Amino acid sequence: MLATALTKPQTLGLPFAAWTLDRLVAHLREHPGIAMRRSRIDEILIQEGLHWRRQETWFGERVDPEFAKKRGGSRRSTPRRPRAVSLSA
Repeated sequence: MLATALTKPQTLGLPFAAWTLDRLVAHLREHPGIAMRRSRIDEILIQEGLHWRRQETWFGERVDPEFAKKRGGSRRSTPRRPRAVSLSA
């Protein structure tokens, strides 16, 4: 079960790029000899240190804490508009 969970679904010929708990459960049910409830699969993944990401629908190891620093600053996607000239008399 863990080996499957840690394998990219596309490597297994599946039409999606990331696991959700429901997708993993459905895939495991198609293989004889792996009979586990959804809640037990989730418990095992958590015990192994794998956690479902809140902002995404797939799990993995912790997000790299240095990601923002490595990525660098944001660039403006649109050019700045010139300031209007104010005329006062």
